[in-house]
Amino acid sequence: MPVEIKLAVRNMKIRVIIADDHAIIREGLKNLLEKKGVNVIDIAKNGREAISLAIAHQPDIVMMDISMPDLNGVEATAAIRRAVPNTKIIALSMHSSKKIIDKMFASGASGYVLKESAFDELYDAIQEVNKGNVYLTPSIARMYVDSQGNMVKDIEDMPKFKEISKKEREVLQLVAEGEKTRNIAEKLNVSIKTIETHRTNIMKKLGIFTIAGLTKFAIKEGIVFLE
Repeated sequence: MPVEIKLAVRNMKIRVIIADDHAIIREGLKNLLEKKGVNVIDIAKNGREAISLAIAHQPDIVMMDISMPDLNGVEATAAIRRAVPNTKIIALSMHSSKKIIDKMFASGASGYVLKESAFDELYDAIQEVNKGNVYLTPSIARMYVDSQGNMVKDIEDMPKFKEISKKEREVLQLVAEGEKTRNIAEKLNVSIKTIETHRTNIMKKLGIFTIAGLTKFAIKEGIVFLE
């Protein structure tokens, strides 16, 4: 390979999309990453925007917040990995629950960084994931390794979601966030009757027949989050 081509490949910037519902975090990360030479090509404020932007731009990496309104980071991660399989996902979250971390990796994430971490750790995670490696914040990595430092369970072996379907989880999130049936139908571009059918099926599958009960379930399962 000619020298000039080698240099061009070496100098290619990592292309990143930031998805977070807090404007200060989005803009702050964008500024910090760009100072490090990372190309932040767009930002999203919820999971649906993240999916659309990932399909449009096909970035190397999406920095994905988990607890976002409208569509959470777990569902957005799964959708992006299906639509743009070459795009890697790094979760950036305040949640350190193993249950939530498992769900992110089951959805296709390649990294998980806590928001309390220093920026240098986030930058390291981007470099590692871009190389095809898995990155875990050291404080949570202990949950996945034994005393010799070996992985207790491969990320790929983590169980997939089996409770309710993907579309039903989307409807459940919006119901738990207090959205009216008509608004949910408009957001998902389906009829009101379709949403009512989804809600009925969710209740039957879960054995929960009140909105309050569904909301409690959604919080417990990490479909919506209390901040």
